[in-house]
Amino acid sequence: MPFQSVNSNKTQLRILLFGVLLSHLGTYMVLPILPIYLKIHKGLDISSIGIILAVTPFAFQAGSLSGGFLADRIGRRTVIAIGAWINALALSGYAIVNQVSLLILVALISGIGIGLNAPSTKAAISVVASSDKNKTTAFSLRGIAASIGTALAGLLTYFVLGGSSSVVFFVASGLYVVLGIITWLFLQKGCGDEDCTPVSIKEYKEIGKNHAFILFSIVMVFVWALYTQLSISLPLRAESILPDPGVVSLIWTINSILVILLQTLITRRIIDKIHPMFSIAAGSLFLGIGLGTIYFSTNFYWLILSGAIFIIGEMLFVPTMDITITRLGTAKLIGAFFGLSNFVSGLGEGAGKFLGGQLLSVGTSSAAPWLLYCLYGVIISLVLVALRYWKPLRTVLDKKEDMIKDERSKFHNFENQFTNFSDWFLGRRKRTP
Repeated sequence: MPFQSVNSNKTQLRILLFGVLLSHLGTYMVLPILPIYLKIHKGLDISSIGIILAVTPFAFQAGSLSGGFLADRIGRRTVIAIGAWINALALSGYAIVNQVSLLILVALISGIGIGLNAPSTKAAISVVASSDKNKTTAFSLRGIAASIGTALAGLLTYFVLGGSSSVVFFVASGLYVVLGIITWLFLQKGCGDEDCTPVSIKEYKEIGKNHAFILFSIVMVFVWALYTQLSISLPLRAESILPDPGVVSLIWTINSILVILLQTLITRRIIDKIHPMFSIAAGSLFLGIGLGTIYFSTNFYWLILSGAIFIIGEMLFVPTMDITITRLGTAKLIGAFFGLSNFVSGLGEGAGKFLGGQLLSVGTSSAAPWLLYCLYGVIISLVLVALRYWKPLRTVLDKKEDMIKDERSKFHNFENQFTNFSDWFLGRRKRTP
């Protein structure tokens, strides 16, 4: 199995993946119901909700930059744990405070905590999967772990905790506390098998000379701005058409189950066979279509359909984006590259949520927001198709073609050894006849 030759790497990966599961469980207990909670329980208007939701991704940028660079200097365990505990404090704050100014502060703290946690976790996964041929496997497993956490979140929120209540925020906070404790106790200190070494300013400047990474990152700002619209638009549409808007959390559960069932198929039949830019372009198109179809929603089942179309786009672009970052970056500065990547996603999400809030303030029954979402998806898809032929990016990615083939072979070899993610996690191989 992957990582079998170094038992500590196998163990470390499992700890990291369990952390990914916990973080997504905590986050997606809150994310689907937060706009509804702020509107119903805090009495805020849609414009104010959009501002509060936009603050977290903007703060995420500062946390990501700091987290990525600190992970390379003081170690990933420390940064991941501190980020988890900061976000735990913020999630409790949503339930406690009522003033808009204080809710903005809570969102700011949450963004910093998530920003510290996310790039450090991705960098740690990339380092544990030290050989190039293991990285597709590791990031695919990360996607499955995230989807399991998200699926459990919807079930726990709706059926156990009763939908959009304050209890949800306290439970999610507790999960992040547990994540920090597990990370601190069981993850390797420092930078793994090697000591953390100071990185010079000159080495950091080299990132700015990586033109392929810079342009790719700029374009991804616009993709993330589109991607983040589901978290604000679907709950607000549900609030206006459903008698119990809290049921919207189950859509994230259904979407996650689709990822668990279909991600491998989409990887083998589509992502493996086309250029990364084509994969992200197709993903962006599905994101736009999924958002646009929300306009026609009159019941819960149509919202499920719109979410399913959207999640196909996510399955196409999210894993492709992560592995592209590992190919464009350098091993020594991988934390910084993922920090910058998360900075980009935070910038896109913040701008997207702010503009989405303003756009939806005209009313979720108006056709204008949903038409613009769809049109935006088409435009960004065309830009990504054109980017595939841009020489600096084409040169870098084409040089990795042999490595990509090795990664695909390794990933499919993983599939042949284990029945599912839980069997891999427990070390249960398929029985040979």
